[in-house]
Amino acid sequence: MKYYDTSALLRAWKEGWMPLEGMTRSHTVAEWIAIQTGRGLVYRTPDGQLAKRNLSPSDAASEAQRVFSRLTFRDLSGPQILEAAGLAAKRDGIRGSNFHDFLHARTAEAFGASCIVTLNLADFRKMTNLQLEHPLQP
Repeated sequence: MKYYDTSALLRAWKEGWMPLEGMTRSHTVAEWIAIQTGRGLVYRTPDGQLAKRNLSPSDAASEAQRVFSRLTFRDLSGPQILEAAGLAAKRDGIRGSNFHDFLHARTAEAFGASCIVTLNLADFRKMTNLQLEHPLQP
């Protein structure tokens, strides 16, 4: 089963498709809504200009229901997250927001994902030996 990180699910939504199956962390919903209602996503307008768009909290909640409807939620336990923190401390470059990505990678590994679907291929290459895929419409 494929594991989807937040970047992949934002891309899927932006392009108008949803994963047919897969897994993610519960925290991905929080990240997805925070981005959609906060900084938003950048789009290219018909005249070629870049424009930022964000959703209202109500729209983000509705869209999250749609985006995550076919995904299975898998989460690390508290002790597993503490163990991941210790592992991250021994690796170069896993700090700040990369720690969130490291938890995505550890979750995917712990629950037997076949690959991680992400836009952050370079970051994940430093964190896991799992196969990585760019998000493409199924």
